[in-house]
Amino acid sequence: MDNYLIYLSFGNDDYHRETLYSMISFYKFHSGKDAIKVLIYTESPDFFTAVLPPEIHYRVLDSQQIHEWKGASNYVYRLKTKVLQEVCTHYSGQFLFVDTDTVFLKNALPLFEEIKKGKLLLDACEGKLIDNPGGIARKTRTFLKQHSTFSIPSDDESIYIDEQFIAWNSGTIGFTNAIANTLVQVEELIDVLYAKSKLFVVEQIALSYYFQKKQQPLATEDYIYHYWNFKEFRPVLKAFFDYHKPKFLLELTDAIDRIHPKRLSQPKKEYKKLSFFQKQWRKITTGKKWQLPDYKLE
Repeated sequence: MDNYLIYLSFGNDDYHRETLYSMISFYKFHSGKDAIKVLIYTESPDFFTAVLPPEIHYRVLDSQQIHEWKGASNYVYRLKTKVLQEVCTHYSGQFLFVDTDTVFLKNALPLFEEIKKGKLLLDACEGKLIDNPGGIARKTRTFLKQHSTFSIPSDDESIYIDEQFIAWNSGTIGFTNAIANTLVQVEELIDVLYAKSKLFVVEQIALSYYFQKKQQPLATEDYIYHYWNFKEFRPVLKAFFDYHKPKFLLELTDAIDRIHPKRLSQPKKEYKKLSFFQKQWRKITTGKKWQLPDYKLE
């Protein structure tokens, strides 16, 4: 049974550069001896083939396929679930799907061993919705006060989700072919939730619901850092790849730590923890919310 690392990289070059950076971090800790196959779902394979090893596998997406996978609601994150379903159809083994905005912190083979045992993996537990002070959590709680009971065609039981629901971030997803039917239910719940709410996190909610219905997921955050709330990293990545062009990707494994998003995002994280009045005082006294730390490209 093979191990597969899976990416979905489509859209503008920001996502493709995130994918490249994530893959550099992967190769920093893994070699061919680790027997992990890399599979990229993308509409722009040429962006990758020039700088990636030849053994990378590609599933080329066209605009029609992307449109169909977004569904009638045109929900972009629905594509993730469709990719997971297709992986289960065409491949056999242990699968680790990672979002483009991820960085490997160490060798991930122990994660694949857990997947092989039948464990389900997700990025990180975000706790109960009621305890989450974030803006999207507040919007989700408001929605669930109006709609808390749902039904889908393939599940005879009513689905109840309220503000006590424990949400997981789905920036990483570890699974095997055994959950193929569950992924169909995830898709159905996504469509029901998004038709009522238009919340961009419904993919995460649906996946959290059905994974937790089967078992307690394992978090991958000690192995893979997910910088989902740090879009300010994108100009840094552009500068990084422009500076090092046309180097082959594997030549950059020693350079990526100079711009590591875990370090560069720290000031933003600290700012987010401040109270309202502390944030206002920061803006008055410094003229800015927070500042990106210094970094070197070479």
